[in-house]
Amino acid sequence: MSLVTWMRSSCWILTAMLALWFNAAAATDDLLAEIQARGTLRVGVKADVPSWGELDKTSGEIVGLEPDLARNLAERLGVDLKLVPVLSAERVSALETRQVDVVIATLNVTPERLTQLTLVSPYYYESGAGLLARRSEGFKHWSELRNRRICSRRGSFYNRPIAVEYGADIVALYSAEIALAALRDGRCDGFLGDTAVFAVMLRNRDLAKRYEMTLPALYPTGWAVALPRDARGGRLESAISEAIIHWHRSGLLGRLEEQWGIPRSEFSRRMEAEWRETPDPEPEHR
Repeated sequence: MSLVTWMRSSCWILTAMLALWFNAAAATDDLLAEIQARGTLRVGVKADVPSWGELDKTSGEIVGLEPDLARNLAERLGVDLKLVPVLSAERVSALETRQVDVVIATLNVTPERLTQLTLVSPYYYESGAGLLARRSEGFKHWSELRNRRICSRRGSFYNRPIAVEYGADIVALYSAEIALAALRDGRCDGFLGDTAVFAVMLRNRDLAKRYEMTLPALYPTGWAVALPRDARGGRLESAISEAIIHWHRSGLLGRLEEQWGIPRSEFSRRMEAEWRETPDPEPEHR
């Protein structure tokens, strides 16, 4: 290959690489610009989890702590809010198919999801896997789940590890409501789910008379606000990171826990204290 031919080839490759880089950089900024142009932020939230995101039968609206966080985020971005109900198994696909711009829906951080999505840091909450079971079962150890029929929700990251490590017969159902109904009907020996969610459910006296959560939490992980993968490094991710810091520093999360009857978590207390000692970040998305 002559020097001229080599230089032409190298220039073409460099030009192509720069074009790809600039296109990728532009894509990360496009989502915020698209939301602002549309004037509406579409947020995927749960509609089947008491206090976190549930359908108000009187108003027909989705209410809860996470819808309130979505509302605060829309206000900070200066746009209207559209809440879109998503089940656990639908959260990733809702972002990948652009049905929603953002997901705030009890989404635990896992290595797989870190490759699939943009998970915004810092995380806004934390929980582990817990078991809700009839008091008559008397579960004391996770090893007692071997060969027992345990209901869960599709899309929950802890389904497979608990099946593999403890030998539970996991039945992954479509929603939390269906899983709870299966437990009540005796079709399952336990309901596998988030400790933070079960803590709220057990504040219902009628439910607490029959059911309990006694096993220690497994796999404690953060809950993240999620964006499409190509939003990584963009202005929207930066804006949401600023919002989450505000939720912690201002005590908003603690106030929402109290408002929605959620036991105050050690995580939210710790994050509030830590961020109050940290200087405000410089806004980057404006």
